[in-house]
Amino acid sequence: MGRQLGPLEKEFLIRRFRSKPDVKFNDFCEANNVSTTAFKKWLKQYEEQGIEGLARADATIGDILPDGIEKKEENYKREILKLRIENERLKKNYTVKTLENGEQVYVHLKPKNTK
Repeated sequence: MGRQLGPLEKEFLIRRFRSKPDVKFNDFCEANNVSTTAFKKWLKQYEEQGIEGLARADATIGDILPDGIEKKEENYKREILKLRIENERLKKNYTVKTLENGEQVYVHLKPKNTK
C-alpha cells in the first residue's frame, strides 16, 4: 500500500490532470500511482467542496493550508484562476463538455468558417 497523499498533493494532481485534456484518465492514474476510484472520488470532492473536501475527515481546516495563508484569500485566488482559464478557452472558441461518464472534453463552440 502506498503512502497517503495530503490535500495539497491531491489538488496538484487534479490540476495537472485537468490541464492535459489529451491524456486518458486511466493512463494518468497509472502514471501517478493512484487508483482510478480514488481519483474519481477526489475529483468529485474537489468540485463540490474545494481543497477542504480533499482533507481527511479528522483533519482541521488549519491543518490543510500552510502557515500564513488565509482560507478566504486562497479561495479568491482559485476562483480568479478558474475564471482566467475559462476566459482563455472562450477566446479560443472552446468550451468544456462533460460526458455521461464524467469525463470532460473540449469542443469548438461553432465550426470554423472555411470561406
